Amino acid sequence: MADLSGITAVRPTAFTTVIPVQYGATIAAGQPIVKSGTTYVLADANASAALAAAEGIAITPGVASGFGLMASAGSIILVGTTMVVGDTYVVSDTAGGIMPTADRSTGDYVTKLGTASTATQLDLSIVATGILTP
Repeated sequence: MADLSGITAVRPTAFTTVIPVQYGATIAAGQPIVKSGTTYVLADANASAALAAAEGIAITPGVASGFGLMASAGSIILVGTTMVVGDTYVVSDTAGGIMPTADRSTGDYVTKLGTASTATQLDLSIVATGILTP
């Protein structure tokens, strides 16, 4: 498998925790993001433990210095993509990507994003482990 693709929008559910953030880069809806300094940038599993430690998933797109919304807990609908129910998804080694945990490779820092409860719904349970995949 590969990174989730085709995400066209993110819809929060009734139980989603939504936080306003300032972007430090161009961000698309559905990308995992992490705070770097005072702004949020794309999470990346093989850049460093700090950049792999996603804090949420962007709900709204934006550009550097712009503002957007981030989902940090609860559930989100990833419109336009298909997940495998029951699979756990993590920060990808492609900046801003989401991949199944089985696709981790050597040199990836593990940050769990959540588990697919339907083909389009990701139940967030974000855990930045700091563990480096051997």
